[in-house]
Amino acid sequence: MKGWPRYMIERRLASGEIAYYWRPRRRDIRAGFNLQAEPLGSDIGSAIARANELNRHLDSWRSSIGGVRSLDLQRGFGTLEWLFERYRRPDSLAWQKVSERSRPDYIRAFKLICALPRKSGGDVGTAPVKAIDARAADKIYQRLKEGPRGPRLRQAALCIALAARAWDVVARLYPKDVPALNPFRGVELTHGRGKRPAATREDAYALHNALIAAGEPHLAVAPLVCFEWLQRPENVIAGHLTWLDYKPASKPNSVRIEHHKTGALVWMPLSDSDGPFFPELSEHLDRLQRLGTPIVLMAPARKRKGRVLDPRPFLMREARKRVRQAADVAGLPPWLTLDACRHGGMTELADSDLTEEQEMSLSGHSTPDAKRRYVKRTDAQRLTAARKRRAWVQEQKTHESSNDGSSKSRNGTSVPD
Repeated sequence: MKGWPRYMIERRLASGEIAYYWRPRRRDIRAGFNLQAEPLGSDIGSAIARANELNRHLDSWRSSIGGVRSLDLQRGFGTLEWLFERYRRPDSLAWQKVSERSRPDYIRAFKLICALPRKSGGDVGTAPVKAIDARAADKIYQRLKEGPRGPRLRQAALCIALAARAWDVVARLYPKDVPALNPFRGVELTHGRGKRPAATREDAYALHNALIAAGEPHLAVAPLVCFEWLQRPENVIAGHLTWLDYKPASKPNSVRIEHHKTGALVWMPLSDSDGPFFPELSEHLDRLQRLGTPIVLMAPARKRKGRVLDPRPFLMREARKRVRQAADVAGLPPWLTLDACRHGGMTELADSDLTEEQEMSLSGHSTPDAKRRYVKRTDAQRLTAARKRRAWVQEQKTHESSNDGSSKSRNGTSVPD
């Protein structure tokens, strides 16, 4: 039709609705152009805008034949799926800052969003980013909240937060292709009331003993290190805690704890004149066989070509699997994980009535807000708060009584001139 973008066509569907498509010339495809026919949906405005984008890239490709092809000259350029892929590129500085432990959560969130079906056909991942506004983001969130097994408020909120982060990063790199106004910012989120339990000291040591009983003495180090020394589970499992960190010659009364997520380095004291601070953990480490430089290593149970394989660090999924199996055999609750142990250690700091500065000096957090996310509210904290409040009330009453007595004395005859 006159005035339409090149290669844009319309088709009437069986339902009677008009749908639009973009279809480049066959000779361009035979010559190696990767942007092939693409559905544009049923909204003519969005279809025209998308067809113009595709034509620009077709022209760019034609002008660069024989040169180095851009990674962006591929099917789906400018879609939401493309935006997430750009964010996750290996050379993306933003993606490099995402920890290895967190990356699967990002990938899962992006897949959940992209897999949502669209009324016009296809899925949300194929929608042009310029067609996604605030209303569309709200609709995406509402659909994410209902999972196949019921409400999933936490997962839906995470999806929106990560989508917003990816949008900001890619919009800065592709200002002509991604709108600066982020539709995922400002979505009204519904937060559930449920919270993940934090392990008590008894829970952490029960998981430690369960792993020993399961024949995993090295993996049994992890629950106690997470609880007592507050190191993140992924750092312990990956082998970042080494024998060189434990009682080194330069500091024989300390252990070096490095938090790779924040870069913080904490020298945790092990004892003072009154005795050890972590007697059970120190005793376990002192008698533990040293399989290699990392403290937590997996001893292979099989042989290859007649020789036993060397011990190696656990994969996180393998470590979690073995922790879960040991916990199940011991009859421990399903929520008791290595993360729960670390959260429990953080909560015990708060129960101990330490100042925030003291807590952060042990946990390695750089800000109070980051530290507070891991602390659970407990009866011990409420009891300490109630005692302090009552002591303050008594102090005020004593002070008021003293002032009243002084005033009466000054108004009576017993006060000399």
